[in-house]
Amino acid sequence: MDPAEFSRYFHLKSLLYMFLLCGTFVFSIVIDSLRMKWLYSFVWKEKFPLYDAFFNNYMSFVFSMLTPFYFGGQFFQTYHLSKMGFKSEHNVNVILSRFVEYLISVTVLSILGLVRYRNFLFSNALLTSKLILLAYLISVLFIAVLMSALINPPLIARLFNAFKRIRWIDRLIKKITKAEDWDTRFLEWTEKLKESVQVLWKSGFMFFDFPLTFISLLVQSFVLYLAIWLTSGKIGFLDVTGLFYFLSLVVFYIPTPGASGGVEAVYQIVFSKILNSSEKTLASILIWRISTYYLPIFIGIAFLLIYRYPKEVTK
Repeated sequence: MDPAEFSRYFHLKSLLYMFLLCGTFVFSIVIDSLRMKWLYSFVWKEKFPLYDAFFNNYMSFVFSMLTPFYFGGQFFQTYHLSKMGFKSEHNVNVILSRFVEYLISVTVLSILGLVRYRNFLFSNALLTSKLILLAYLISVLFIAVLMSALINPPLIARLFNAFKRIRWIDRLIKKITKAEDWDTRFLEWTEKLKESVQVLWKSGFMFFDFPLTFISLLVQSFVLYLAIWLTSGKIGFLDVTGLFYFLSLVVFYIPTPGASGGVEAVYQIVFSKILNSSEKTLASILIWRISTYYLPIFIGIAFLLIYRYPKEVTK
């Protein structure tokens, strides 16, 4: 890579681009916050201030980015919603339902990249083509299993019942839950969750929510498209969107917090082949990654320090 060529695309003006792209990315979180606020209001007639809904969704992103395999965000969201006084089975239902919405939408959008660049993604042009395909197929399988579990939660309870017969797993879960009858309790909880799921989906809100999910995801992929466009990259928005979500299902398995390092490497490998310029691609990836990962995390840490729960909750 030529440093002088790279500096043509990554320069002082890139700082301005980063703040512009960061603001665009935060707008997608605002959309997600409105979705959550409307959901609680529409389905359960619960008051959920937009400020608190935004904190919930923004910090979900931050904790997802700070933990391997992105698992921290859902735990934080559930904790915060419970702290706000909402019922636990409703909270878990909302998080799972929204997560499944996200996974279905990402899978649909990823097909754009798969169809458009299938010959390239799975050819000898990429040394990692087989690993990319394997990771993508595992992600799609995981999504299918999770959807089945949400439609019929007792399936998971039966799975836990099978685990109870395995002594070392039973002892481990007993130690974690501090309950001898953890499988029975979990079954009772899943029955309540099933009732909650039926209320949420039968309300019809989730059918309204799906288009908003797509809009939020398109805003996020638009940030990467802008980063490439600002560095003179010539690639269509739908192409960027398809590749963005295809690769997002691949980098999920990189075990660093927020897949940091791996995201940059995988996107650099793929997009540099398409843009025919390592320097241009690296500049685009750095601008995008700083705007949607590192900068928002620092903002989120400050947000966490100044956030205060509503007075009625603290009472």
